[in-house]
Amino acid sequence: MLAVVVGLALLVSWVIASMHRNHSSGLKDIPNAHFSVPYSRLWLLSLRWRKMENRSRIHLHRRLGPVVRIGPRDVSVNCIDNGVRTIYSSKFDKDASFYHELFDKTGFMVTMIGNDEHRKRKRMLSYPYSNSYILNSQTLDSVLSRVSRRLGEGIAEWARIGTSVDVYQQAKCCTLDVASGWLFGRENATDTLRDPGFENDLATLASVASKIVSVRTSFGWPISYFASLIGNGEPDPDATGRWQAWLTRVITDSHRRHPTKSASAASLYDHFYDSFKAANPDMSRNEVASFIAVECDDHLSATHIGLGTLLSYTMYELSRDPDCQRALRKELLTLAEPSDRSLAHRLANLPVLDAVVTETMRTRAPCPGPFPRVVPDSGCRLAGKFDVPGGTVVSSSAWALHFNPVPFPAPEKWRPGRWLEADENTVAEMRKWIWTFGSGARVCIGTHFSMRVMKELLATIYMDYETALDDGFTGNVEQEDAFSAAPLAGCLKLRFRRLT
Repeated sequence: MLAVVVGLALLVSWVIASMHRNHSSGLKDIPNAHFSVPYSRLWLLSLRWRKMENRSRIHLHRRLGPVVRIGPRDVSVNCIDNGVRTIYSSKFDKDASFYHELFDKTGFMVTMIGNDEHRKRKRMLSYPYSNSYILNSQTLDSVLSRVSRRLGEGIAEWARIGTSVDVYQQAKCCTLDVASGWLFGRENATDTLRDPGFENDLATLASVASKIVSVRTSFGWPISYFASLIGNGEPDPDATGRWQAWLTRVITDSHRRHPTKSASAASLYDHFYDSFKAANPDMSRNEVASFIAVECDDHLSATHIGLGTLLSYTMYELSRDPDCQRALRKELLTLAEPSDRSLAHRLANLPVLDAVVTETMRTRAPCPGPFPRVVPDSGCRLAGKFDVPGGTVVSSSAWALHFNPVPFPAPEKWRPGRWLEADENTVAEMRKWIWTFGSGARVCIGTHFSMRVMKELLATIYMDYETALDDGFTGNVEQEDAFSAAPLAGCLKLRFRRLT
């Protein structure tokens, strides 16, 4: 009986203390997503556990406005001016507790919490990701040419026999083969379009990692630790071993070849090596290899999954819209005309192709978020009227931004025409809301690389072939509401037909 009384007394004390904290909180004027959010994070964590957080944010912001309180010190933001541009500036650090739950390894650029250390690392690594470098890279030319040829061979066979094709896996194979060649040189590139075994290993590891991340970000310590051990298990040791052995081999080979590489044949590894050595000439070979290994692991994983998701959904959406597919092919056929400009430069200036890719980035963002930041001690003002105190965790979701009906009428519809029909000012306004690669100080350095790869592979497909939905495929094509948003069915199946 005494224990019950003590328990009730503690509960009442907690409720009173929570109400007092909320009354004195600087967040009390912000609309609440749920009656419980001023007092507990349980509602937010339950959304994450049920994989409903990003879709819930879409509807919350439509109902409650651009700034919504989702926890005792958690705020969701869904406006650009006085919102995203404020919190994703160089003054706001990442939320360490969230990002360290996402990644087992730290020390590479994405996991860096403070903006100063991130700025230094980004300065070291960003040059080969610049738009001018990407468009003129002979290494990327060679790698993309090889992958496009392999993809063309595969499509010819699929079209000949009329088979159903899982384009989600094939897209990931394409992007893995491109990214590995870009990182480590054509001589070390994977060839998973012909032998998908290695891509299957990475997909298996990514799936396990996604489950563990879901548990970690849905519970507080120590529950998340024990739940991850009990409920999700460890990654496949054989797949892990093969992945680590391959990474070790290609880094070792890249290091051996580095002194003899010409500038025109330089891989991303060569740039990374020179950057790390220039920053610290006394760094040992093993230290350089260690730094490069974690950066390359991250770059390869992000490209393989994220870009593969975008490429496959672009093909899926085009298959649902034959008119748009025909308009794209008509535009791509202009590439056959003589020109003194490179293929990469010409693809970059095709309006229909750009509209197709941009609209897929809007409706099928492969990494919806959230991306939490911590308000500095000085505080900030959001949406021009909410004064948010220091220490508050603020975040935005790409899906919520992309499905805002104000900049994007009928936002659920995949309609590339919105980018072609609107006037210049409207297009500029819409582009402000595209957040597939983030923005501000932490914008993804792979933006230009991703755009070139996407456009070149789409040109390979749609100049000579058309894609159509597979009537026999009944899997759920919607994306998983998670930090990395793959198709719920785990595949997307289409059919190919050669055009005469």
